[in-house]
Amino acid sequence: MLTVVAGGALAQFLTTHVPEWSAGTLLEDLGGAVEFPVYAIIIGLVLNAVLSALGIRGRLAAGVRTEFFIKTGLVLLGGTVVLSVIVRAAGPAILQTLLLITGVFFFTWWFAGKLGIDDHLRALLSSAVSICGVSAAIAAAGA
Repeated sequence: MLTVVAGGALAQFLTTHVPEWSAGTLLEDLGGAVEFPVYAIIIGLVLNAVLSALGIRGRLAAGVRTEFFIKTGLVLLGGTVVLSVIVRAAGPAILQTLLLITGVFFFTWWFAGKLGIDDHLRALLSSAVSICGVSAAIAAAGA
C-alpha cells in the first residue's frame, strides 16, 4: 500500500513540476501536455520492474488490490457530482445516455458475435465499451 501511495505522490509531484522545469526549453509543449495518468503508468511500470528484479514483488502483491483502488476511485468520483447539475440536465441527458449506451452495447454484442467470441466475453466487452471502460469491465466481471 505504501508503494502505491508513494507512486501516486511522485506522479502528482511530476505533474506539478515538470511544466515548470521544461518552460523555455524545446520540451515545453510536451512538459505541459503530459498529465497525471501518464506519469502514474510510467511510475507503475518502473516500480513493477524494480520490485520484480529485487524479488519482493510477490510479497507486496497482496497489498496492491487493483479492483479495490478502482472501486474506491469510482465512489470518490461519484461523490463530486453536484445534484443540481443532474436535475437541470436530467431530461435530455438521461435520454441521450440511454440511447447511446444501449446502442453501443448492442452493436458491440453483435460485432463480437460476428467475431465468434463466447457469450461471457461478449457481455464483458459490451459492458466495458458502452459504459466507461476498465471500471465497467471489472464490475461486469465480478457480476
